[in-house]
Amino acid sequence: MTADAQPAKSRSWIGVAKYLVAFALLALVIWLNWNDKFDETGKQTAKGLKSLLNQRPDFGLFALVAALWVGVLAVQYVRWYGLVRALDLPFTLRNAFRLGMVGTFYNTFLPGAIGGDFVKAYFIAQGHPARKPAAVATVVADRLLGLFGLLVFGGVIAGVMWAAGDPNITGNPKLQILVVVCFVLVAIGAIGFVGIGFLTHKTADQIAGRLHRIRKAGPTLAELWFTARQYRARPKAILVGVGLSAVAHTLMLFTFHFAVRVFPPENLALIGSLSEHLVIAPIGFIVQAIIPLPGGLGVSELTFGGLYEFLRPDGGRAVGLTGRLALRVVEWVIGGVCYAAYLFMKAELPAEKKETETQPAAV
Repeated sequence: MTADAQPAKSRSWIGVAKYLVAFALLALVIWLNWNDKFDETGKQTAKGLKSLLNQRPDFGLFALVAALWVGVLAVQYVRWYGLVRALDLPFTLRNAFRLGMVGTFYNTFLPGAIGGDFVKAYFIAQGHPARKPAAVATVVADRLLGLFGLLVFGGVIAGVMWAAGDPNITGNPKLQILVVVCFVLVAIGAIGFVGIGFLTHKTADQIAGRLHRIRKAGPTLAELWFTARQYRARPKAILVGVGLSAVAHTLMLFTFHFAVRVFPPENLALIGSLSEHLVIAPIGFIVQAIIPLPGGLGVSELTFGGLYEFLRPDGGRAVGLTGRLALRVVEWVIGGVCYAAYLFMKAELPAEKKETETQPAAV
């Protein structure tokens, strides 16, 4: 066996292991929460997944969740297109949707929390061989903007509602802790991004060199630093990206808000309010985005169930789980449709090549 074949075989086994871990964790979460809970006297204390999933789902809400999720993806594709064009790279909105859809498929089904981003980065870099670092930077920036937008929702917007006296937040100390953590992370990110603009080119290059020398994580950190410097010089593109992120995350928030109602509990008081979902949903989606399992499978369900227990300690976990499972089905269906659409849409020639081919031949 060649040296190249050994790492490839090792990577394939790692991929298989991630699938096994993800499905095993999902099965464990479902099994632990399947049956109703009873206290020592035999009184029921909480409904289990079996009771909730046994009822007829609200197919109208299922369709609404699917429509909202399509909207989330569409806005994300437009956001990436704007980030690419901000660096003056030839790119079309059609190609942004085409590569975005294959990225959605990979993020949904394949191991690795950002596997789809790598696919997008590869294809766009192939289309712009002279500016590969800039092309890859657009994908990194898009991912970072998405995560930053989630933190803004969980910190800034929820913080405003807290200050306005929203009873669901003022009466729950655990939610308040989550809001503060999100707000602090947003502040650090914003201050850091603004501060990059005050560095001299020499200082910025020295920082890049030091980051690159860090063992294993060095190249990734240096790439993130390069991305931040690229876009710090284009603040308008970032502001537009943040605005589009706000739209995408508003739609994302409503997907979960309605998903928990697809299999509603008998006690409707167990369902969280919009303001409560505003705090916990961004945290759940962030965990899903950073865990290196297929679509965050298993970990995402565990996280949303645990976060929902913050809202409703007596029986809320199963409600959060059913909502996340309903959304998982929607993600799988739309992920498959995205891949089919990607195969159907023919790839466009890179803009540089188009310009060359349309020029008249020299006589």
